[in-house]
Amino acid sequence: MSAEGQANRPATVLGGRRALVGIAVLVALAAAFVAYAVTSAESRGSATSPTFPKSALAVLPAGRPAPAFRLARLGGGAPVSLASFRGKPVIVNFFASWCPDCRQELGAFGAVSRLDGSKVSFVGVDTNDPDPRLAERLLAKAGVRYPVGVDPDGTVASTSYDIAYLPVSYFLTGSGRVVGAAYGAQSRSSLERWVDRLERRSARG
Repeated sequence: MSAEGQANRPATVLGGRRALVGIAVLVALAAAFVAYAVTSAESRGSATSPTFPKSALAVLPAGRPAPAFRLARLGGGAPVSLASFRGKPVIVNFFASWCPDCRQELGAFGAVSRLDGSKVSFVGVDTNDPDPRLAERLLAKAGVRYPVGVDPDGTVASTSYDIAYLPVSYFLTGSGRVVGAAYGAQSRSSLERWVDRLERRSARG
């Protein structure tokens, strides 16, 4: 073997070892990331919905009539009835005070409902919530002024609307039919897009 070949051989072996070490490090990092993601998802699910079953997310199909409900109003007053909102598109937000994502989105609901309340009706459903007084305080802080019904045992949410996790928002036509649903915290921009979609749908008749 030439002197040049002998000089190059150690570099080639070292480079191969470095490549193997690099691959091992990448595999270890990938495994750690997957473990973290799974743990984080499980802990997030339990934090946002500890009392609902961990089943696959379900959604009422588009075009289906939204199930009627008549609930006691949070804070007192006239009952909240979905049927009373017929004639204008409706956004129904299911939430609870113990749900971090629910608390996160309340500001967006408050702002958009105040801005676009003439175009679309907003209705809240405080579901499976052991602390409705906290819910009242959170809503007031977020500037939410639309009616909120109380679903104390989660019957309307889980049985009528197929909700397994919170928050969930349903978007309905003026005739009370489902246009779509959104899971997780909604931003102001996402709600504004839904308002536009419902308004266009309403204009088509």
